[in-house]
Amino acid sequence: MHYSVCSDMRILILALFAAALTASLSGQQGTESVDEWRDLDFSLKRATPLHPKNGFVPDEVTAIRIAEAVAIAQWGEKQISTERPFKARLRGGIWTVKGTLPQLVPGGTAVVQLNKMTGAVVFAVHQQ
Repeated sequence: MHYSVCSDMRILILALFAAALTASLSGQQGTESVDEWRDLDFSLKRATPLHPKNGFVPDEVTAIRIAEAVAIAQWGEKQISTERPFKARLRGGIWTVKGTLPQLVPGGTAVVQLNKMTGAVVFAVHQQ
C-alpha cells in the first residue's frame, strides 16, 4: 500500500511540474511576442520612412495586383476570378482598376481606385 501511495504521489508531482512548466513556457511565448512588437514599434519610430519617387503604385501591373487583392477581400476569389483580366488607367495621380466581362454577358465588375503616391484605396465598388 505504501508503494502505491508513493508512486501515485510521484506521478502527481511530475504532472504538476509538467503543467507548471507548460504554463511558464506559454507565458514566455506571449511575452516574447509582445516584446517583439514593442521592439518593432520602437525601431520604427527611429526609422526613415520610404518615399518612392514614383509612388507606392508606380505602374499598371502593381495597381492591378493591389486592386485584385482588395476586390478578393471584399467580394471573394470566386467572383473576382470571373472578372479577369483587369485593366488599369492612371489619371490625376489616381489609378482606376476595373474588371472585364465577356461580350454580351450582363452584369458589372469590381472597380478599385488607388492613390499612386500612397497606395491608399480611394474608392471601391462592385457595379451591377
